[in-house]
Amino acid sequence: MENGLRWIAGVYDVGYTFTLCEGITPQELLVRMGADPSHIHELTEDAVAELQFRPEDGLPSDLEFPDREDEDLVARLEEAGFLSRPEAIVRAGAVPGWAYAIENFSCRATSCLEALSHGTRAYTVFRSGAGMQQVGYARAGEVLAYYEPQSPSQGHTAAQATVPGFTHTGEEVPDIAFLRFLEQELGIYIAWEETLAPLPTAAFARACP
Repeated sequence: MENGLRWIAGVYDVGYTFTLCEGITPQELLVRMGADPSHIHELTEDAVAELQFRPEDGLPSDLEFPDREDEDLVARLEEAGFLSRPEAIVRAGAVPGWAYAIENFSCRATSCLEALSHGTRAYTVFRSGAGMQQVGYARAGEVLAYYEPQSPSQGHTAAQATVPGFTHTGEEVPDIAFLRFLEQELGIYIAWEETLAPLPTAAFARACP
């Protein structure tokens, strides 16, 4: 895929949250979101999709992942909450200078911006399955902006706190415009193929605490 981040909006078309946090590791990002360090496991995108989209009447034993013969792994995943229908499963990775997190349809990070930004800065973009789109920015433990972007023609006011440097002109839908802004402002590029590999992952009983 040619673009650096905008592919996220197409791949996660049922809704997503994408978060960037400067100068920390993926594991630290998950811990700041509330994960127990001992409950972080490296999972692939396919494994997470199977865990998230199993039928309502499906049992853990029906899953192809994990290998049921690996009783130790199954026990550790159960203890970490992956097999108990968590509200959010968050995968985290790294690019030079930044850690990132991707959530498929959940929004755990949006309520953790303050914690994520302690001693650093963090950006997030959320799109719900119903089409709601929100962006946020926090620095040094303070959320400085969190809002639904509007183009000038929709009545956006200068008094509203906004993400520094980001202007939504209305030429693109807000989340794609924000992903483009992050590409250009921060020079962030994440290869889609790399996100399919095992990445540090945590399960959360609640998506938005």
